[in-house]
Amino acid sequence: MGYFNDQSGILRRCRREREGWEAHLLNTRKFAIEAMQGKNRKSAVVLGSGWLLDVPVEEMSRYFEKLYLYDIRHPAEVKKQVKSLGNVEFRVCDISCYASAVYQYVKQYRNHINRPPINSIQPQIALDLNGFDFVFSCNILNQLDILLIDYLSQFFELSNEETKIFCSNIQHCHVDTLPRNRSCMVADYKEITLTPAGKEISRRNSVFHPVIHRADARRWTWEFDKKMTYYKDKITFFEVMGVNI
Repeated sequence: MGYFNDQSGILRRCRREREGWEAHLLNTRKFAIEAMQGKNRKSAVVLGSGWLLDVPVEEMSRYFEKLYLYDIRHPAEVKKQVKSLGNVEFRVCDISCYASAVYQYVKQYRNHINRPPINSIQPQIALDLNGFDFVFSCNILNQLDILLIDYLSQFFELSNEETKIFCSNIQHCHVDTLPRNRSCMVADYKEITLTPAGKEISRRNSVFHPVIHRADARRWTWEFDKKMTYYKDKITFFEVMGVNI
């Protein structure tokens, strides 16, 4: 479904856009460090650990007896990076909980003229995070549906309505999975495009969960793409929030 290519693309973009990314990565790490204070110290998990660009892995490893990193793939460089920490364990999993169901949907309906809308797809697995003392959802809420939608779009013409509901379902599933009073989440929730001169062109919400309206959320702007490779001739920024769940 393109997970591996997407993960590699993130690292390449980070290297190209280092100046614009650095503040966002630092804000993410600082928010997680603050959120974990006062939690029981037996175990913690990071959802969407990726390249660990935005994960305070050393601080979390020192604070918790055991740290688990969840993602669809763990690059060899990352495994080497944390080997010396001694208490970090990698788990390969589908954090969205929908990948298997989407694959089965395509397999069943790809040659059918009539099909149920994609928002009828239900997750076939569930993450059980209740055994952890601290859960950090790391910049993935808006990413969980993107590759699934891209994959589905290869086989079906999707309506805006079914796509929006499908994305909302995945995001609600993820937030519902996070244990209350023991979790924090950092997520981009709004995309802003600008002209090369910096004049705003558009802004759109990319998260359809009421959590984005939380008054107590910490917010900042992620200068995602100033070299205009994400959209041709457009600068792209994201509005980001950090919130305790």
